[in-house]
Amino acid sequence: MTFMERVLEELKRIEEEAEKIRSEASEKAEKMIKLARQEAEKLVLDAEERAEEVVNEMTENFKALMERRCKEIMRRCSSEIARLKETARKNKDRAVNLVFKILIGEK
Repeated sequence: MTFMERVLEELKRIEEEAEKIRSEASEKAEKMIKLARQEAEKLVLDAEERAEEVVNEMTENFKALMERRCKEIMRRCSSEIARLKETARKNKDRAVNLVFKILIGEK
C-alpha cells in the first residue's frame, strides 16, 4: 500500500468516525429535546392541577364566607323583624284607639 493510499484510507476512516460522532450527537440531541418536551408537558400539567386545586380551595373558602355572611344577615333581619313586630304590638292599641277616635269624630 502506498503512502497516498494509506492517507486516503485514514481520511476515509476519520470521515466515517466523524459521521458516526455527528449521528450519535444528533440522536442524543433529539432524545434530550424529546425529554425536555416531556418534562415541560409534565410541568404544565402539574401547574394546571395545582391551579385547579387552588381555584377549588378558593371557591370553597368563598362559599363558606358567603354562607357565614348570609347567616349573619338573616340573623340581623330576624332581629329587626322581631323588633318591628314588638314595636307594632306596643303601638297597636294606640293606633286602634286613634283610628276609632277619628272614625267617631273625636279628633
